[in-house]
Amino acid sequence: MQLTAPLYDQFRQPTGYLGKIAGRLMSPRNGQLIDWTVEQLNIKPYQHILEIGYGPGHTLQEVGRKLQIGFLAGTDPSVGRYQQAYQRNKRLVRQQLLQLHIGTVHELPYPSHYFHSIYGINAHIFWKEPKYEFMKLASLLKTDGKLVMVFQPRWATNEEEVHLAAQKITEEYLEAGLVNIQIEFNDIYPASCISATAFKP
Repeated sequence: MQLTAPLYDQFRQPTGYLGKIAGRLMSPRNGQLIDWTVEQLNIKPYQHILEIGYGPGHTLQEVGRKLQIGFLAGTDPSVGRYQQAYQRNKRLVRQQLLQLHIGTVHELPYPSHYFHSIYGINAHIFWKEPKYEFMKLASLLKTDGKLVMVFQPRWATNEEEVHLAAQKITEEYLEAGLVNIQIEFNDIYPASCISATAFKP
């Protein structure tokens, strides 16, 4: 997928009209997509979980409902999306069940081996070097921890291109040192959806 420089920058720091377009592409509002993502996580109530690119906070809300004594964190580069996610999840923040961050995965304050699961929806497809981002995320996972990236390759015009997108993230996972990679497909409006799950050895 080719992006012009101005539009690419909006996925890193959304502002103005282009920022709204980027936000719509990245922010999951489809309940079926969110439900499928949560299903892939197989959440236990005590787990530490991180969302990459939380957008307006819809998925955080659903994940938070399944945690009781665990911990949930999220990071997103947009101040506007932080404000939306905070308003939607104020109760979780006040209960100290949720911490929201503004920035990139490389700016997170958590130590290595901290999270049981890390996930994102349409979060990685605009990264310039996904392999290095996945390496950072892998370092934050506990041994046997799970990384789940769910995405809709809307640039794909046929099933072959959808499977090529799945093959690409599989290769990036392997380069990042992740193992036991599992790929699943689901037809969720408006495009075919891929779930790529891998584990930290």
